[in-house]
Amino acid sequence: MLYISQGYTTHQMEPEENNKTPFQKLIEFEPPKVKQINEKTDLKTINNFKSKQMGYFLAGQLKNNIRKDENLLEKELIVLDYDNLGKMFYTKFVDTIKEELKGIRFYLYPTIKNNLPNYGLRYRLVIDTDRPYTKNENNWLIQNVIDCIGLPCDSKSKTYSQCMGLPYLNAQSSEKLIVKQDGEPLEVKKWLYEPKRKENKLSFTTNYRNVGGKYTGVFLNKVIEGTAEGNRDVWLTSVIGTMLNQGVEAQNAYMMADVINQNFINPPLSDEQVNKIYLSILDKETRKRGVAI
Repeated sequence: MLYISQGYTTHQMEPEENNKTPFQKLIEFEPPKVKQINEKTDLKTINNFKSKQMGYFLAGQLKNNIRKDENLLEKELIVLDYDNLGKMFYTKFVDTIKEELKGIRFYLYPTIKNNLPNYGLRYRLVIDTDRPYTKNENNWLIQNVIDCIGLPCDSKSKTYSQCMGLPYLNAQSSEKLIVKQDGEPLEVKKWLYEPKRKENKLSFTTNYRNVGGKYTGVFLNKVIEGTAEGNRDVWLTSVIGTMLNQGVEAQNAYMMADVINQNFINPPLSDEQVNKIYLSILDKETRKRGVAI
C-alpha cells in the first residue's frame, strides 16, 4: 500500500486505493513543476513549501493510517536520500547507481533543493523490493544497500517510518534528470546479513589516563558510550539538556541530537520522538531563562 500526506508535519496519511504496486504508482506520478523555487528563493520559503504544500509518501502497511514506527507493520521499497554529494558530477552519480544496482529496478529523481545555490546534487533513490520487510530487518537491509552503492547517504533514510518527498521539480531541474531503470525487484533476503564494520580506525597504545575528569570530557564520554533500548528517551533528554545548559545554540543542539541519535542510540529513536524530546527540553530551558534560546 502507498500512503500519501501533504507536508511532513502530520502523522495522518491517506492510502492510495487501487491495484497497482507502490513502485508502479510512484513511477507513474507526474512530477509537478515548482517554478517559484529557484536560485533566488530563500531557505525559509523552501522549508515552508516542504512542510505544508509538498506531497510525501510511505509504502507498507500502516495501522490506523497513522505514521509512526510502532504502527508500521511492514514496509515496502527502499528509499535513500543523497544530499551530501559535494561537487560530484551528475553523470558520475548516475553511473555509480546503475553499476551497483545492475539488473535491479529503481527510480531516481532530483529533490526540491537540487542544483540550487549552496546545495548541488540532491537526489532520491527508490528501489523496488520483492517483498515487504519488518522493523527488525530494516537496519541491516538499508545499511547493506547503502554500503553497496558506496555514496554518502542521509542517515534519516534508515529511519523505519520516515516519509519521503514525492517527485517535484524546481526551476533548476527538468524531467530529463529523472532516471528509471527496469529490471527485477531487489531480493530482500539476500541483503539481510550483518553489515561489515569499516576497519579504518587508528590503532595505538598510550600511557594517557584521565586525571582531571573535566565536565566536557565526562559529557563526551557519556555520548560516545551511547545507550540501548530501555532508557533511550531519558538518556537523550539528559544529553540535549546538557548541551543547552552549556550554551550550545538551539539549532546546533538540534543538529547534534540528530547525529547522536543516529550514531550512539541503538536502535535510533524515530524523528518524531527526537523532535518531541527536543521541543520539550527547549521549552523548559526557554521558560527557565525567561528569554528565547
